[in-house]
Amino acid sequence: MLKKLRDWLQWKAPKVDLVLETPVKNRFIEGVFQLYGGWKAQKVSRLECDLIKVVPGQDPQFIEPVTTVLMSRTIEPNGYDEFPFQYQLPEQLDIEDGAKYKLQTRLVLENNTKCFDHDELIIQN
Repeated sequence: MLKKLRDWLQWKAPKVDLVLETPVKNRFIEGVFQLYGGWKAQKVSRLECDLIKVVPGQDPQFIEPVTTVLMSRTIEPNGYDEFPFQYQLPEQLDIEDGAKYKLQTRLVLENNTKCFDHDELIIQN
């Protein structure tokens, strides 16, 4: 019973979604962060995004921070907000066979609760 209640509360928690224009061309990425409110008003502290490298059979490797947006805003219940996103991939980024690159996004709320989103990058040379 407690598990069902916890799952329901998580389902109604605020969410973040990074929507990317695909595919990535010339190592330039554009998109939008979409923030969705939960079942009650929540104060947002910051929005963070990092570039991660994933190689099968290895732990994910942090490459670099992409952006950190400090904010002091409230997401209303069932509210919606969005922020533009632009990023230039580093030139020294080697595109290995079998390696995947992801953008890991975190929405950090006032009580240090975090909401996550992961987006895999499809890079065309």
